[in-house]
Amino acid sequence: MAEAAAGTRAIPVAQGCGPGAWRGPWGGCRDTPYTGPLPGGGYAGPPGAPVYYGNGCPPGFWRGPWGHCRDTPYHGPLPGGGWKP
Repeated sequence: MAEAAAGTRAIPVAQGCGPGAWRGPWGGCRDTPYTGPLPGGGYAGPPGAPVYYGNGCPPGFWRGPWGHCRDTPYHGPLPGGGWKP
């Protein structure tokens, strides 16, 4: 009888995140939709938008020499000590 009463008070949770939340692609708990780069490359766009895979950046962006998504040309220091004019 105690087990039945305890079962009615149980709140379902998603992967330890609490009520109404879910475990996002980077391991954090979220209660909102995710838009952005995904682990291992690719990009999660807003619901209903086209999904782009490849460099892990949003459409129109490219992966810069330091691994960040860029939408502008790069000039400056390079990994390994070089310089891009």
